[in-house]
Amino acid sequence: MRQYLYILFFLLSSCSSSDPKAIFEDRTGLSISDSISNVKATDNYELLEGEFSIVFKTTQSQINSWLKGSPPWNNLKWHKGKIPPEIGVAAQFNFPERVGLEASDDGEATYFGDENLIKLLNDTTNYYSYVEDCCAAEKDLRFHDGRLLILQPHTKMIYYAVWNF
Repeated sequence: MRQYLYILFFLLSSCSSSDPKAIFEDRTGLSISDSISNVKATDNYELLEGEFSIVFKTTQSQINSWLKGSPPWNNLKWHKGKIPPEIGVAAQFNFPERVGLEASDDGEATYFGDENLIKLLNDTTNYYSYVEDCCAAEKDLRFHDGRLLILQPHTKMIYYAVWNF
């Protein structure tokens, strides 16, 4: 029980800032040195379940500096391209609706739902980093607890989400 209380205290204390910039820097390890605008933080994370996200616009030079460095969460390199369905289905960011997955006859999963979120997740120009925080070894529980960061150089938009479902 004591261990659980320490973990709960740590999680609550790590979320104490209400400044989206500070939260982003703390949770990704990436420093924001250029200007940001259109900042939207969405928090439906209740009792350690749900999603917290930050979406904002930045400069091309800021994105380039991040891409020259290491991505968050001990990933060796930035991934580029579409967001894999098993990861993308978990994040809503600031879009009005979520997406779901449907399988084609050949078993390939595709998104359905919010058209703009689908467009983001299927964008081949995305750079992204992710981490699965729980259950990687359990096939039925993959990506129920994780983090995703998407950089879009052509729009200069940044999408960060952490979730636990």
